[in-house]
Amino acid sequence: MIEIANETGADAISHGATGKGNDQVRFELGGYALKPGVKVIAPWREWDLTSREKLMAYCEEHKIPVDFSNKKKKSPYSMDANLLHISYEGGILEDPWAEAEDDMWRWSVSPEAAPDTPLTLS
Repeated sequence: MIEIANETGADAISHGATGKGNDQVRFELGGYALKPGVKVIAPWREWDLTSREKLMAYCEEHKIPVDFSNKKKKSPYSMDANLLHISYEGGILEDPWAEAEDDMWRWSVSPEAAPDTPLTLS
């Protein structure tokens, strides 16, 4: 974020981490360390978007497309995505003996459904 802020002359950065998680601390302290005085905009804290349900309703009201929405049930876990990965926590995943549910796989497939031959990217 800071690299892009510096390249574009921005004096602020923004992140979508919830106002109660440790991701916000890493984003914000990292930002302050790399660019002292940078303004951090954190919508989860600053706007009335204090839950995923409120965030999804806001997106629907303003016709903002969301990669994943399941109106039938609330997700049993939290998913944080960026360009490189999705991290999951909560729900059934809190039990290390429980297997991930099939609907959790978003950008990939379960190891059982993966091809038996590797794919090398270059």
